[in-house]
Amino acid sequence: MKNRQHSEEPRIFIDSRGRWFHDGVRITHRWTYLENNKNLDVDEDGRFFVQEGGSRVYVECEDTPFVVTMVGKTEDGFSVRLNDESREKLDLTTFTIAEQNIPYIKVKNGKFEARLLSTAYYELMRHAGKDEKGFYLEFGGNRYYLHTTQEP
Repeated sequence: MKNRQHSEEPRIFIDSRGRWFHDGVRITHRWTYLENNKNLDVDEDGRFFVQEGGSRVYVECEDTPFVVTMVGKTEDGFSVRLNDESREKLDLTTFTIAEQNIPYIKVKNGKFEARLLSTAYYELMRHAGKDEKGFYLEFGGNRYYLHTTQEP
C-alpha cells in the first residue's frame, strides 16, 4: 500500500492571467486544466491547494487563482466568465480596484478573489456612468459605485 503524502512545497503555479504550470511546464491539456480548477480549494491558513483523493498539492498564485475573461450585460445585471469556463452573476458589491488600478471581484460564492483581465474590465466599463461621487454601474434602479482599496 502506497503512503500518500501532502507536499507543502507548491508544485503548481498560477500566473496573473490564470494559466497553470506544473513543475514549470504549462498545463495545456484542457481536461487536466479544468479538473485542477474544479479541485482547487483553500486551507484555513489561506493556502491554495488541489485535492485529488488522498493527495494534496499546494498551489502558488502570482495574483489570484481565477480571472474574469469576459463580462456580459444581462437583464438583471452582469455575468462573468472565468478562466475555468464557468459563468456567474457578477456581484458588484464585491468589486474593488486595487493598486495599479487592477479590478477584482469575489467568485465561487465569495470563496475566491478573481482578477478582471483588461478586456473584461473594458467591456464592463462601457456600461459605467460618472457623477460627482465617481464611476458607477446602474441596473435595477440601483447605482453601484466602483470604489478603490487604495489610500488617497
